[in-house]
Amino acid sequence: MKKFIITIFIVLLLIAGQVWAAGSVTQTITEIAKDTYIVTFVCIGDASNGSIPNTATTDFDSAGNSLNGTIRGLRLKEVKAYPTSGGTAPDAASVFILDDDSLDLLGSEDGSTTAWAGLNLIHATLPRSAVPNRYLPRAGQHQNYWPVVDGVLTLKVSDQGTASADYTIELKFGK
Repeated sequence: MKKFIITIFIVLLLIAGQVWAAGSVTQTITEIAKDTYIVTFVCIGDASNGSIPNTATTDFDSAGNSLNGTIRGLRLKEVKAYPTSGGTAPDAASVFILDDDSLDLLGSEDGSTTAWAGLNLIHATLPRSAVPNRYLPRAGQHQNYWPVVDGVLTLKVSDQGTASADYTIELKFGK
């Protein structure tokens, strides 16, 4: 029994170390016009490998504003990425916006592994933007669309390898 408890303790320490090693993401929501909102993810890459954790939209942002309740029923209109002013420039990296079913709202063709509209959306010096996109397998083509948000969205960033890189991703929602 003592070995079992020690083993559990060691595993928990290892898991905690992995969680603490990841970069950080904070999120806020701002109303920019009637029924138009921007959800801002301010990202700081991990100090060793530049990664950030996949980050789901929260019920309340860091200022206590309702986030998920506000964007529910609105359409995702645009995703914008740019290096955070005064921070460490990021590598070119891809962005995925996943719905509750892990469907990439930026059009990944292979289950959110390879980016489409979010491909290299993060750039070291330039702001870039994309509109939601869906892949139509039967037609073999992509189509822009504006999905209605009916649940939690998750930000996923891949291939960003600059340690402690600072970048911002904005999701614009409206009717």
